[in-house]
Amino acid sequence: MNIDLKEVDIKDKNLLGDLIKEYQKEILNKVDIEPYKYLDSYWEKSDRHPFFVMLDLGIIGFVLINNYSVIEKMANSISELYIKKEFRNKGIGKNVAKKVFKLYPGKWEIRELRVNVSARKFWKAVIGEYMKNKFTEYDLTSDKWDGFVQTFDNSNINS
Repeated sequence: MNIDLKEVDIKDKNLLGDLIKEYQKEILNKVDIEPYKYLDSYWEKSDRHPFFVMLDLGIIGFVLINNYSVIEKMANSISELYIKKEFRNKGIGKNVAKKVFKLYPGKWEIRELRVNVSARKFWKAVIGEYMKNKFTEYDLTSDKWDGFVQTFDNSNINS
């Protein structure tokens, strides 16, 4: 299984937008979904990076990286990570997260909505393994975020 990340070219913006809608329908449990309001910013701002998750040359998901943070100033953040249902529970999400962390060494902040219990479990396990449990978790209720936040710095990670 060859998992790779491919930066999304602006010509593929609509394809990414369609995948984001699929993701939002699933997490929001809604049929009618508004277009992702931050989509254009991934080509307009230098601190945003959209990637397709590729498996043997086919797109099976996406990951969006930016510097929006609520605790660590200018920390890297995975704002969205989506793997299509049929490819889940195979270690692909964990593999993708580790590839992204390696691409952008430095401070990181990962956030999960309070109601998304499975996301919190996933991220605590992935970050815990990657950082050998050297991360901090916050239970935050503020005007910027209501949920959980894990912070870590992978500047000195060699893997």
